[in-house]
Amino acid sequence: MELVFLEEVDSTNEYLKRIPFRSNLFVVARRQTGGKGRRGKSWLSLPDKGLYLSGLFEPLHPKKSSLAGLAFGVAVLRALQEFKDDFYLKWPNDVYVNGKKVAGILPENLSDRLIVGVGVNVSYTLQELQGLSHPATSLLVEGIRCDIGELALKVSQNLILYYEKLREGTFDVKEFESFCPMIGKEVTVLENGFCYTGKALGIDREGYLLLEKDGELKRLFSAEVSVRFNDEGNRVSNLQGAP
Repeated sequence: MELVFLEEVDSTNEYLKRIPFRSNLFVVARRQTGGKGRRGKSWLSLPDKGLYLSGLFEPLHPKKSSLAGLAFGVAVLRALQEFKDDFYLKWPNDVYVNGKKVAGILPENLSDRLIVGVGVNVSYTLQELQGLSHPATSLLVEGIRCDIGELALKVSQNLILYYEKLREGTFDVKEFESFCPMIGKEVTVLENGFCYTGKALGIDREGYLLLEKDGELKRLFSAEVSVRFNDEGNRVSNLQGAP
């Protein structure tokens, strides 16, 4: 594993697309001028306020790449849980705590390489996070102080571990489900500009979210799913027995 720290890039994912392939190379930037998330959204990337990391791997077979977001979501979650147990997952690969997003993952499986981008809000204040399209928090706001370099190492090691699980076919979606309190709950789905509700039943072997709507079963993959809970306590209690 090689971990390289950069002063500034447009995007750590884009940077790894431009350089010669080196397996298990990870880059961390102090600042991104064009950080991005899922579905073309931008990612707030102020200097020294977050972990902006991308890793480089051999490309995955298309049948395995559909699970990449889930597996790498668990990888990042487990790294953060070394600081605090309250983190949980939102399908397909966001990490939340106390009802707010703290981290996101962007895997890109290309013909000659797999790039896995990770963004973690480390030391942003609530004021700096205002105005985003979704409720967000940071490790600092949640009472966690950590060194970005230390966090980068933990995340990189876990990404390698879960990449191997994907490559060997040993990653089990039930591991993701065990940290995803939306399963079994009513959720709101925004898909292609339309909004509807249904019950999240689980995740299938290809990474699709199984949703029951009006007595019919739907399989969702790229839809943006929003979760509505009756109270925050339900989320925590659902996770206390998770491995």
